[in-house]
Amino acid sequence: MKSITGCVVLVVLGLLASSGDPEPLLQAIAKTGPQGEGAVAAKAACDELAKGGVEILPPLLKAMDTTNPIAANWYRSVYEKIVARELAREGTQWPVAFLKEYVSDAKRVGRPRRLVLTLLDKIEPTFQPGWLPTRLDDPEFRHEAVGLVLAAGDRAVKAKNEAVAKAEYRKAFEAARDSAQVTQAATKLKSLGESADAVKHLGLVVDWWLVGPFDAPEKTGFATVFEPEKKVDLTAKYQGQANEITWKHHHENDTLGQLNLINILGTTREAVGYAYAEIEVPREQAAQVRCGADDNCSVWLNGEKVFARDQWLNGTRFDRFVKPIQLKAGRNTLLVKICQGPQHKDPEVPNNWSLQLRLCDSDGRGVEFTPVLKR
Repeated sequence: MKSITGCVVLVVLGLLASSGDPEPLLQAIAKTGPQGEGAVAAKAACDELAKGGVEILPPLLKAMDTTNPIAANWYRSVYEKIVARELAREGTQWPVAFLKEYVSDAKRVGRPRRLVLTLLDKIEPTFQPGWLPTRLDDPEFRHEAVGLVLAAGDRAVKAKNEAVAKAEYRKAFEAARDSAQVTQAATKLKSLGESADAVKHLGLVVDWWLVGPFDAPEKTGFATVFEPEKKVDLTAKYQGQANEITWKHHHENDTLGQLNLINILGTTREAVGYAYAEIEVPREQAAQVRCGADDNCSVWLNGEKVFARDQWLNGTRFDRFVKPIQLKAGRNTLLVKICQGPQHKDPEVPNNWSLQLRLCDSDGRGVEFTPVLKR
């Protein structure tokens, strides 16, 4: 029965292909899914499409702008076959204007845009050098563009043109979203006597009230509800793991706002600590909380739990976890629970206890806010 169905599909697709319209074939590929769903039709459609020339590229690339990874792979195989064949021929009339428009559309999926840029490098090598530095606001190509602007600043420094260097470094700093590039641009600006606040740019929360360690044997800390989760009272005293503990204010000076809780709350294991902050936000807005902790963390915004991950031996990595949130205009509260697990089986592995958290928009630019609870 399956073989008969497959034959029917092949016949139908063959008839569709003879019409010269690639759209039905593209749609057949778009219907593919997991566990081989639609694979027979997709294979037949790919074979037919791959027989075409560069006239297929515009509708094909538009179809490649998809969130279906299986269909994207089928489309890419067609694209690569057509491009390889046409590059080997002389006199191919490439749709250059379309390709430039496509690669410049930041709303499209990044992977096929990169394929197009690679193609443009081969058919018009002068395009990328002038185009790429303009992509500072393009999420797909921002990192490369910022790198070029930083390099331009370095050249200006060597040429002793300080004004140009400052302008290039400032441009790079404002556009950068990668933490390494932000800090690099900030360092270069400061070396020229310019101010650059990487913490503010990235939306890092660095003013906290901290309390701990609470006793949490055998990884029970994640599920156990301690008093700060019920009510935050910065004047309260609690029974800690070994003695009485109280809230203490901490301003973090780490370049990327990473708290070392062992240095602040003490060396411990199988424990829980809490970090609390209040911030003023100028307007209501959609945002993201991006965080990481060793071993794990839970986050409450304005009393509502917005993130929790019961995962141990994480390591604190920049933007490890991303969660959409809604900030209200005015005062907002943040409570973070950070668990500390048992010592690693390898005694040479340090038993770190850390937290890093920032508030930003979906693009990675820090949200504007003012810390409230400073000492």
